[in-house]
Amino acid sequence: MNEIAIPNKTAAAKSGFTSYSLKVLALLLMTLDHIYYYLGGGILPVPHIFTLLGRISAPLFLFAMAEGFSHTHDRKAYLKRLYIASVLMSVGNGLVNAFLPHPGGAMVINGMFATLFLVGLYIWAIELLMESGKERKWKKTGTALVMLLIPVLSGIAVILFMGNTAELSPVGRIAFQALYTLVPSPVFVEGSVVWVVLGIGFYFLRNKKIGLSVFYVLMSGFFFFSAAGAGLTYENLFILNDQWFMILSLPFILLYNGQRGRKMKYFFYVYYPLHVYLLVILARIAA
Repeated sequence: MNEIAIPNKTAAAKSGFTSYSLKVLALLLMTLDHIYYYLGGGILPVPHIFTLLGRISAPLFLFAMAEGFSHTHDRKAYLKRLYIASVLMSVGNGLVNAFLPHPGGAMVINGMFATLFLVGLYIWAIELLMESGKERKWKKTGTALVMLLIPVLSGIAVILFMGNTAELSPVGRIAFQALYTLVPSPVFVEGSVVWVVLGIGFYFLRNKKIGLSVFYVLMSGFFFFSAAGAGLTYENLFILNDQWFMILSLPFILLYNGQRGRKMKYFFYVYYPLHVYLLVILARIAA
């Protein structure tokens, strides 16, 4: 009598992408994008496909962050690491732009740490609001509102400062830069409000694949059409606009198997700024 093959549930559970493998893929694609940005444009013959593939990376980082935030045992420490990394990279970007300017004029403005920090901060604030509504604990409501409003108010203040930078005293300019660096706003972080909303959506829909897929397609469509510029022509949508390639992040997200995989707690914090600054130096050497 032939034996009936019993599916290996453990093996099935391990198929697909772990959080670690998604992060590694995102790092690789991000690096290709940055190679195009810093070494392309006439410095070296970098193919355009590099930046197209790079559109896949940010959603993967946002999804991995949302998953990580849902499992962390210490949210304060998690956000503290992102915040410190954000401040240090903002300072580093300023120093590189001032003392090692890119030969093609490209500005170093990479700041995904700040985006991820705001995603986590807002997730926490929204959950506090939800809890306070059920428990009628107004202290939680106040804390949540402060967490939500301070970044927004910071963005408003920066916008007001930007309109009068020529009239600012040296002390005023330092205050402006400090506010921009120390209090990230959803308006000015990398990916702006769209990436922040996308990361929050990933968190609250992380266990609902259909809902997450619909949400992601809608967000991709919004980002796609808003980045198309004037006129929804084929050239504007698909030739001049690279953002349509971000839709290819979805299959990788749906193949996530719910497992962490290998640890890479601090690697991203080091690799992200380091590879950007090395690419700028290489651009100066190659130019």
